[in-house]
Amino acid sequence: MANKVWEMNAVQKEFVELVKANPDGVTLFELKLEGKEYKTGALNTLIKKGILINAGEKEFQCDVVYNGKKVGTVKKTAAIYKLA
Repeated sequence: MANKVWEMNAVQKEFVELVKANPDGVTLFELKLEGKEYKTGALNTLIKKGILINAGEKEFQCDVVYNGKKVGTVKKTAAIYKLA
């Protein structure tokens, strides 16, 4: 039985390129704000393979809006991903 060489899929390659473009790291939340959405499952393999690291968390202050009016704020934290 031949050993199969692992290769990144298209989503993983795209994410790695985005991380390369952001040397200070990037969060899934920041990317979502730019219209790019990734699931953590696609990134778990990159972490296990030693390509990405979880470099802590970043905190965001978000407005809570109801019927077009600001009714409060909430803090949201998101993992920062960097290249290993």
